[in-house]
Amino acid sequence: MNIAKVSRTLIGMLTLVIAGCSTQHTTYTPDGRRGYMISCDGYLNSYTSCLVKAGRACGGQGYDVIRGGEDERSLLVACKLPK
Repeated sequence: MNIAKVSRTLIGMLTLVIAGCSTQHTTYTPDGRRGYMISCDGYLNSYTSCLVKAGRACGGQGYDVIRGGEDERSLLVACKLPK
């Protein structure tokens, strides 16, 4: 391996570690609605990152936060039912 290739690989790995990750898992809430467990860990993610991800997951119908908050890096959200 040449030095340039190793350097690019290390920089890429470091970027992933610093940025962290944001994950989303489909689930159902206690009241039976479709929901998502959203985790926004990592240095560059914040509570706002979780809210943006929740908005994308539920689309125009909106969502309710069931569990989680600004002090936490995870949310359980339920998509609102269409009217």
